[in-house]
Amino acid sequence: MTAETRNYVLDISTDLFQLSTESLRLHSNETLQYETLESLIERRAASDCFKNEHRTDTLRRHLGAIPTEGKVRIQFNILTTSAESLDEACEYLTLQLGSAVTVGDVLSVMLFDYVAEKKATQVLNQIGLGERTQSGGNFAPSETGSENVIPFR
Repeated sequence: MTAETRNYVLDISTDLFQLSTESLRLHSNETLQYETLESLIERRAASDCFKNEHRTDTLRRHLGAIPTEGKVRIQFNILTTSAESLDEACEYLTLQLGSAVTVGDVLSVMLFDYVAEKKATQVLNQIGLGERTQSGGNFAPSETGSENVIPFR
């Protein structure tokens, strides 16, 4: 028994294409496998990452800075459940932004959120406030990679 899928064909901007390739690079490095746009969309669509993650003005600035529509054609085929999540995200973001939002816009916001999350994690790890510190682990100075930092503790 195969799961039902929905196929999308979008003409996106060069900027959105570059955001998608950066997202795929980060996702592949995270999983240590060559990932696809489909696998990233399906993982993120299930997480409701678009809800309450960013302020309305941040989303507007992002969509203004990274145009959605363009001349780069992409195609992806995702599970119907993920497609339904994208539809729900369209409705949610349309209400939040007060203007019509396309699947391409949702894809852009989803990828923006993913890259922001990964970059924030990277910065927190670099300053010693990453996963191990948040879970109560202690770092020896040599573990942080910053031998010239004096801990406050």
